[in-house]
Amino acid sequence: MQVFRKFIVLFTLFALGITALSAKTLTKKQARDAAARIDSLLTADLKTAKLKPTGRIDAGTFLRRAYLGIIGRIPTEKEARDFLDNPSSNKHADLVDSLTGSPGFDSHLFNWAGDLLRVKTKQEQFGLGWHVWLRQSLADDKPWDVLVREMLASTGHTSDNPAVGYYLRDRNMQLDNFSNSMQVFLGRQIGCAQCHDHPFDDWSQMEYYQMAAFGGGFEYRSAEARKTVRRVINDTRPTPPRKSKSKVTKKNKKAQRDLVTKKRGEARKVGKTLQPLFKDFNKNELIDDTAKTLRLPEDYKYKDGTPNGEINPETLFGEKLKNVSSADRRDSFAKWVTSPDNPYFTKVIANRLWARTFGHGLQDPVDDWTEDSKPSHPQVLAFLETTMKAVDYDLRQFCRVLFLTNLFQRECDPTEPEPGTPLLVRGPALQRMSAEQIYDSMLVLTRGEINDSQLAANAGRWENYTKSVEKLVTADSRDLLVLAESASQADSAYREARVEVRALQAKVAKAKSPAERRKIYEALVDARKKRNAYKKQSNPLDAMSMSMMAMGARGKGKPAGKATARASELPAPFNPGTLVREFGGSDRAAPSSGDTIPTVPQALALLNDPTTDIVGDRRRSSFARGLFSRDGAEDRLEYIFLRLYSRRPTTEEQRNFAPLAKDETSLRDLTRAMLTSNRFIFIQ
Repeated sequence: MQVFRKFIVLFTLFALGITALSAKTLTKKQARDAAARIDSLLTADLKTAKLKPTGRIDAGTFLRRAYLGIIGRIPTEKEARDFLDNPSSNKHADLVDSLTGSPGFDSHLFNWAGDLLRVKTKQEQFGLGWHVWLRQSLADDKPWDVLVREMLASTGHTSDNPAVGYYLRDRNMQLDNFSNSMQVFLGRQIGCAQCHDHPFDDWSQMEYYQMAAFGGGFEYRSAEARKTVRRVINDTRPTPPRKSKSKVTKKNKKAQRDLVTKKRGEARKVGKTLQPLFKDFNKNELIDDTAKTLRLPEDYKYKDGTPNGEINPETLFGEKLKNVSSADRRDSFAKWVTSPDNPYFTKVIANRLWARTFGHGLQDPVDDWTEDSKPSHPQVLAFLETTMKAVDYDLRQFCRVLFLTNLFQRECDPTEPEPGTPLLVRGPALQRMSAEQIYDSMLVLTRGEINDSQLAANAGRWENYTKSVEKLVTADSRDLLVLAESASQADSAYREARVEVRALQAKVAKAKSPAERRKIYEALVDARKKRNAYKKQSNPLDAMSMSMMAMGARGKGKPAGKATARASELPAPFNPGTLVREFGGSDRAAPSSGDTIPTVPQALALLNDPTTDIVGDRRRSSFARGLFSRDGAEDRLEYIFLRLYSRRPTTEEQRNFAPLAKDETSLRDLTRAMLTSNRFIFIQ
């Protein structure tokens, strides 16, 4: 029966004109036909269950849902007016095509992917590189299977291959990284089997280690740094004397041994001198040691293995891989994970994007698949899986199909799913805006037109770093020794300055009078400046990058300021206490750890946070300037509704709220009430 269903799906897809030959950008007809097929399969399932889909939403609700769902922010006033006043009968589909092809789609998708992969922008040097690489890869429509394969098979220094950030993110936590990989890309939660046989799934501890053994040769050390150090040692080594043709004696042998010892000592001295230059290289590079293998834990207690025993890599579902050479372990694993024939890879990403779009997965939870998983709509999931393969894992084109469905234009389903029971899809689930959507929507309200494009400053900083690394490893040997000596002196000065700062901090706390405290505090400020300056000088890469920035090597385009940069362009995760973290923004500690759980501090943030003050300061708020430039109550109400709710007020709303729009105080109160309402916070 299952084979027959697959045949039907493939035949249907072929009939729609969606084949591997038409991968990547779908024509309008192909995208709409695929969306119609999804609706048809859903309707058939609902009819069998004697259920009806929810009703159709109005144009304003669709407009707001489309902007938030596709590009992650509410529309501007102009964008809202243009859509609502458009008489075309195709304007819904045209809007979807326009938004999915815009830079805003890239920004919103990156927020989702960064949370899924736990990207931390400020983590060592590699964090920014991984951020920029992932952001650009998604914007370039790099196929999901290629993107994942590049991360799983990555090796080398982050400046040459930023994808290696995927492993550097979990440095020295190989098994945890493996568990996350299985959960994120294959939807299998097998972490429990790391310590014992899985209590709820058919995974033994031995099987866990056999799978994890594909990454058994991890080494966090820099081959590039070692190569450079060896070059400097050879370049600075004195020219050896010519070999004597005299007879070999004990005295000559001793002289030779002494010479070798001396050379080794000189080499160690040079290596130690250069150490400050390459102190962070090991933290930012990954290589494979083919002689290294994964071993069972020392407390292993099962009979199928011995404690601390070596493990050979072997896959346990899908294509069987075993007897893989040490040099090919991770590359083979990456190809196995991302293969179209892998029983989980394609349907897991398809289901994740379905849940992202409609609020609930066809298989839920989205990252807890088992052999017994029963999706709510099996034929729909099969069609999604085939569609993902047909578009060559292009996430933009796949999402475009989902947004073009009639389902995306239906009212939210008020039904709460019963635990353990598949939820038949009558309409999208009601979703609260994510923290990033709230942040970016506040930018629209305060700034008006915002830039959805990638921030040039991030790419510029990363480009400067990579150039600094290249400049460092190719510099003249003598120059490197001088630079290393300077960095070493700066490091010693930094340590002394740090001690001075701590001493002054203690004195400030013990000061007996305001005058004494002020005098000590002034000295403390100077000491901190000196400490920070020495710290920068002690890291040549940072100093060189800063120098390049000062000379104007910022990359193409003008960098946007922090106030106008979208959430996707700012360092992740956001700091605790910021608006994004207050509203459940991810701490990037676990895959997809962002949440939309309501809290009292969130309500207070909407009332008191400067970021949400859209009516208090006309100089800083585009919303306030536009609102108070309008005279009539009717015009003011229309403006508020268009900017906050993306629709015009109804006749009843005009009648009820017109008195409040006549004076500024009442108008501010009305705006605050609408901004803090569920109608604004939730995606209807």
